[in-house]
Amino acid sequence: MRKIGIFLALLAFLLFLFLGLQAARLFVAPGDGPSGNLSSPATSLQSNILLVHVNRLDGDNPALVSLWVVFSYQAEPPSLTFLPVYPTGKDRDGELAASFSITSDGKVSTAFLQRLEREFQVDWDHLVMIDDAGLDFWSQHLSGGDYSQSANGEGLLHAEINLYSKFCAEVRNNGSQLLSSADWSQIAPGHLSTDLPLDAGFAELDRIQRSGLCDVFEP
Repeated sequence: MRKIGIFLALLAFLLFLFLGLQAARLFVAPGDGPSGNLSSPATSLQSNILLVHVNRLDGDNPALVSLWVVFSYQAEPPSLTFLPVYPTGKDRDGELAASFSITSDGKVSTAFLQRLEREFQVDWDHLVMIDDAGLDFWSQHLSGGDYSQSANGEGLLHAEINLYSKFCAEVRNNGSQLLSSADWSQIAPGHLSTDLPLDAGFAELDRIQRSGLCDVFEP
């Protein structure tokens, strides 16, 4: 029994070491790390999801509010990890916001995505774009409160960390029922757009429920 306990502790240590290294890569400033092109962490067992929060998708010239990267690790045990990458209080924040743009067909511009790939050295497999109204919907669905009120009172980053932490807690408890019970017609496509395959996403959340590994990292 003692050997089994040591083995499980070693597995847990290696998992969190991996996640910590991913976090460190995202928060190192360009030029602070080793020179040269680093290989992308994306493999057949991992998807990197860019979560883009804008002020409103149903208006002209949506403004960037925040950026998160979500690592979806599909091997056993499967896991989800949320990492904030904008705003972080670094000098590049202003330049990132100024370079953000959306095309005439409502997509994040290729130039902006390429800039993120260069700066953070991560290739994006999927993209989710949501606005304030969409986050208000999810906040109501998760806890009965408005995201916008929390952001005004607690600060943007703190409010989003709390929201995604609640999402993780619900996934650990209920799996895909969290998504299947939502009225998607209230937010899609006016306040939410994504290229994620929903059927596969539902199945993955059920696997996350069994593993219990869904976490939100703070900068």
